[in-house]
Amino acid sequence: MVVSCTDCAHGTPLCLHKVNLFQNMDPYQIQAVRSLIRQQTFSNGEVVLREGSRSDRLVIVRFGAIKLVRYGSDGKEYVLDTLFPGDFYGSDKIFSSGVLQETAIAEGECGVCTITGKHLQDLMLETPEIALKMITYLNAKVEQYRFQVEMLSTKDVEKRICMYLLDRIQRTDSNLILLSQEDVGNAIHLTKETVNRKLSGLQSLGIVELVGKRKFRVTNVAAMKDLVFF
Repeated sequence: MVVSCTDCAHGTPLCLHKVNLFQNMDPYQIQAVRSLIRQQTFSNGEVVLREGSRSDRLVIVRFGAIKLVRYGSDGKEYVLDTLFPGDFYGSDKIFSSGVLQETAIAEGECGVCTITGKHLQDLMLETPEIALKMITYLNAKVEQYRFQVEMLSTKDVEKRICMYLLDRIQRTDSNLILLSQEDVGNAIHLTKETVNRKLSGLQSLGIVELVGKRKFRVTNVAAMKDLVFF
């Protein structure tokens, strides 16, 4: 169900203040943005955006996480990126007609805010700082994609897994990894069996702790960094 923008569940601060794109705006500007935004909530595995649909809006992660995937000719899922609270998607396509190249899927329960491309363009004309923040954000994403290329080109499988987990920890600010082993494998092009075997080895070293079907914890970040930067 789509609803108009509301305050966060716990009152203040507003969700918009958590989004870099809209930080430091004055109260009048915040209210103007809120009037344009629509909110949706999705359950685990639910499709937020589908490949091939029109790219006419910006989607901002309010809470939870969203994975961006493409599918191979054999139907295998390839995870291109994961978006966390404050991240947004669609900014590179809303200024020209086209369709989405990825499918966005909820990882656990998540909430998003959407704003149409036309409204966003009007906001940028009225508030140039938003355009500058978008450019800064997209530059950071380019650096992140460069890291992903380096990670995927790493032939040492254990090191590749550790690089992915350390990046996940940094981006979520949490040592708890809320992913299945299959999800991890899909993100870094490894089989579920390989991920299981390597995580079991890391657990025996006291570096990770498997605590559930879709949940494990990195218990020794320093030791994991040693494996990556030895």
